[in-house]
Amino acid sequence: MLSRQRGGLLANPMVRGVLSYLANESPTQEPLLDRVLVTYEKHSEWRFLLWYLLIDLIRRRLGVSRETLVNDFIDNAPVRSILVNACRSLARYGPTQPQVFSSPLLVVWNFTNQCNLECKHCYQDASRAMADELSLSERRRVVDELVANDVPMLSFSGGEPLISADFWEVADYANRQGIHVSVATNGTLISPEVARRLKQIGVEYVQISVDSAQPEKHDLFRGVSGYWQKAIEGARNAVGAGLRVGIAPTMTSRNVDELGDLIALAKELGARNFCAFNFIPTGRGARIAQDDLSPEQRERTLQVLYEGMLGGEMVTMSTCPQLGRFCFEKNPEGPMAVSHFTVGAAQQAKLLAEYVGGCGCGRVYCAIQPNGVVTPCVFMPVPVGDLRQQSLAEIWELSSVLQELRNREDLEPHCGVCSYRTVCGGCRARAYAYFGDYKAPDPGCRFNASLWQELKAKDEPLAAIRRA
Repeated sequence: MLSRQRGGLLANPMVRGVLSYLANESPTQEPLLDRVLVTYEKHSEWRFLLWYLLIDLIRRRLGVSRETLVNDFIDNAPVRSILVNACRSLARYGPTQPQVFSSPLLVVWNFTNQCNLECKHCYQDASRAMADELSLSERRRVVDELVANDVPMLSFSGGEPLISADFWEVADYANRQGIHVSVATNGTLISPEVARRLKQIGVEYVQISVDSAQPEKHDLFRGVSGYWQKAIEGARNAVGAGLRVGIAPTMTSRNVDELGDLIALAKELGARNFCAFNFIPTGRGARIAQDDLSPEQRERTLQVLYEGMLGGEMVTMSTCPQLGRFCFEKNPEGPMAVSHFTVGAAQQAKLLAEYVGGCGCGRVYCAIQPNGVVTPCVFMPVPVGDLRQQSLAEIWELSSVLQELRNREDLEPHCGVCSYRTVCGGCRARAYAYFGDYKAPDPGCRFNASLWQELKAKDEPLAAIRRA
């Protein structure tokens, strides 16, 4: 059983008051914590002397050198944003399991709906640009919103983000504002010149979709012939430019037996990350719901990913929240899926997983559509606000949908009563895709195997169960 205890030092009203003071939200100045951190190395502000001494005390207690603290944390703007965000969240909500954040740690931005491929699993049903996509000035204002809310990480997605002429200016602008910028792409447009340009504008991570180690199978899945080779060349070009590259297949029954080969391919390409995406039958993907993994197939997939985590040669992770549960079952002291975008090891990762892990939909991250509409997740087409009409802070704080998604104790069984709900919680987008209810169970989990069998017994599983 995982811990359900809440409280301790961080629940103390006095401590929360100090955290609130450090993360002040004055519209005319940066948070105090950020100002203390950026002046810490030289101790250049006498008024912050007590804070410097406190940081030194904590640093020594943790066994962290001054050089490491400065280079790995203080000089890293996104990390400072995470610290400010965490202080503000703990001050506002106290410690919760899972932790509720005052603003998202990650925003995935579907920058355009235009795409040069016709992928069968596409959650956007992307093809042409939407008629009402944001203008360049509106896109820059979106970045300003993220900065104002201490959002540390922004991932450009689509459609194909590299198609948009505005991408370069907006991505560069976000990087210069101190945001960690990544790009999710099909890789086919990454020439050597494009790869160098991505590096120049500060893109930290490039995630490239490769759905099969066999060219013909990938091209069939992606809807255009000859594009496996283009994606592979794009990955090589990105690696060659010094970019951190991840290979990201979407796992279905069509490629589940290739997972080991895909991991080997990623290593051969020089990728530093491998992320197996959970298939969600939404958008164009709803047409191939029959290709979804069974709970048994998903468990085998998690086993292969876990073995990859043990190898340590490459960061192996998944958007499937059940990976957190799988890690706890295998070895609570071993490698741990902290969230769908990072893994760790040892006791610290285990503790972090209980507060940050599992499905982060509407709690750790959200999505922005090409026209500025905000949704809880790229895979969940439920509008919760419009950045043309509202601020991100207003949407994040006041949306009733987002508030409900943050309460895992309100989920339907088995997800709502599961011992592993703090590190998993089930995929809320899958629940919504199958049942039209984001509080419903995730039918892909082994604990919901009987529900999966009911689904498969229907002639049209997706439509039929929604009518039930």
